[in-house]
Amino acid sequence: MFVPVQGGGMEIIMQIEQKKQNQLREHSLVMDNRRKISLTGVDEVESFSESAVTLKTCMGGLIIKGKSLTINKLNTDTGELDVNGEVSSIQYTAKKSESLFSGLFK
Repeated sequence: MFVPVQGGGMEIIMQIEQKKQNQLREHSLVMDNRRKISLTGVDEVESFSESAVTLKTCMGGLIIKGKSLTINKLNTDTGELDVNGEVSSIQYTAKKSESLFSGLFK
């Protein structure tokens, strides 16, 4: 049920719908020979260098460390990302639990 809200109500509805879509997205990670990583469910690349890629996925944070890392494919509409280079570690960070409205009032 949609309740009309004065002053930006449509924007709030769109943000709620985006959050629902992100929650329905699936996350996968496939690594080939510690040289190529293909990911799905990527929401955002927070930072990138030749030694580390920090991501926000639908399942929480993800840090990829290595040498000569490059991003070869990034599509935030579909959530796909390809990273090439010499991978030394992959670390997930805890997903913060948040309510549906918590991101609206930051």
